Amino acid sequence: MVSFFKKLHSVNRNANVYEILRRYFAMNAFDGTITTLGVIMGAFIAGITEPKIVLVTAISTSFALFVSGFWSAYLTEEAERKLALRNLEKKLLCSLAKSRLGRFTKFIALEAALVDGLSPFAMSLIIITPFAMAYFSMLSVLEAFQYSVAIALCLLGLLGAYLAVISKQNVFTLGIRMLFAGLVAIVLAVLLKAI
Repeated sequence: MVSFFKKLHSVNRNANVYEILRRYFAMNAFDGTITTLGVIMGAFIAGITEPKIVLVTAISTSFALFVSGFWSAYLTEEAERKLALRNLEKKLLCSLAKSRLGRFTKFIALEAALVDGLSPFAMSLIIITPFAMAYFSMLSVLEAFQYSVAIALCLLGLLGAYLAVISKQNVFTLGIRMLFAGLVAIVLAVLLKAI
């Protein structure tokens, strides 16, 4: 098993897979955070006072994000990897099916799919934690809304900081830019209430 993961790591490094995984993580963590923020703001504007309703809605949305991310990434990456392998085989004039790269093509697609599906799912679960606490009467519903929005905004700021670190940009600037996206989502939700 250790040998398998060493070989997979080697293929990942040589095929720039880690770069793709970072990109999938950042994009889909962002999507999951903004989507869950939208669900929470929608519930708040609709006047929902039952934490179970918010939990069920947010969890079902996070499952949909997981399935969508997993399936689309797996099929896309598998197709792209097979195309790249075929193009390489044409250049080398031989089959690479039994090569390390050929054998790990499906695993690379699976890695991408897991990152793509799990990143929005995890963000969503983190954000709705206050509603689980409200369900068990540890917080009021209003506090759950407040804490969930605050957690979502913090996650966006941290995601921006993460992107800044890997791209060697200003952490504060990129964190604020990500945070701004969350604030735009909140403002749009509040404007919707005014209609």
